Amino acid sequence: MSPTDKDPAPMNDGVSTGHGADGLGLSSTRYERVMQRLMGRVQLSVAAHSDYLTVRRGGSAWLGGAPVGGPAVLREDAFFRVELLHLRDGQPLPWPEGVLAQEVLLLQGAWASPSGSDAATDYRYSYRVRRAPGQGPDQPPMPLLAHGDTQAYVRHLRAPVEQLPPLEARWWQRALAPQTQVEPGLSAWIASGPGVQVCLLSGDAQVVSMLVRFEAGAGVNDHHHALDEDCLVLEGEMFLGDMLLQPGDYQLAPAGGGHFGEFSDVGVLFFFHGALDPVLREPRR
Repeated sequence: MSPTDKDPAPMNDGVSTGHGADGLGLSSTRYERVMQRLMGRVQLSVAAHSDYLTVRRGGSAWLGGAPVGGPAVLREDAFFRVELLHLRDGQPLPWPEGVLAQEVLLLQGAWASPSGSDAATDYRYSYRVRRAPGQGPDQPPMPLLAHGDTQAYVRHLRAPVEQLPPLEARWWQRALAPQTQVEPGLSAWIASGPGVQVCLLSGDAQVVSMLVRFEAGAGVNDHHHALDEDCLVLEGEMFLGDMLLQPGDYQLAPAGGGHFGEFSDVGVLFFFHGALDPVLREPRR
């Protein structure tokens, strides 16, 4: 049946003996209804994510010819500046003026040994939270120097901890006392559900930074956000509703919103910072 043919009777609405309007054996009327439902779903997803900030790696200036060392800013407000940094060999990770602390995830390359030898100390996905020099009673942090071509995800804290939302303030106080350093390659990965594993970087049962791995076909329950949620895809692909995120893509999901249809059909590894909705600890429905 071609797209211009009329349906012979309503009872044949869902079946066609030919390839029909879509090449899958649907009649033209059925095809139109399916497309209407699909577009309706897409529109609902777009509306649900209208307040979300999504930055595609392929569209960032960082990949578009920005000078080495030039950042790609992912998010910037009174509290935080979140960016991707690309550093030359030997170049230090900068402390921008006014930054009080940093959360740093190494994406590529390594950090040089503090001893100044040629050996590298930290490798891919090593993680740390550190206080700016002069901002605490402990020893000032050693400079982080790039060992080879190095890329890092950095969340800069720009406001005093006491000015943050209570849950976020508690997370920073915990992460900075003492300053945090984690090597995921040497840390335990914990099963969080069927096909889902997590590596805790810093936090507790309420607010965490962690690495999350979905096997192909795995996902989590629909959930809400008590805090702004930062997500950076590191490997593979994942869907957030009808939105596909790929390696290097970043999304800020604001407090008060939520995620639905979060899963991966091919497998994914991503970084997450935010509040844990209790439903995330339940079996996927």
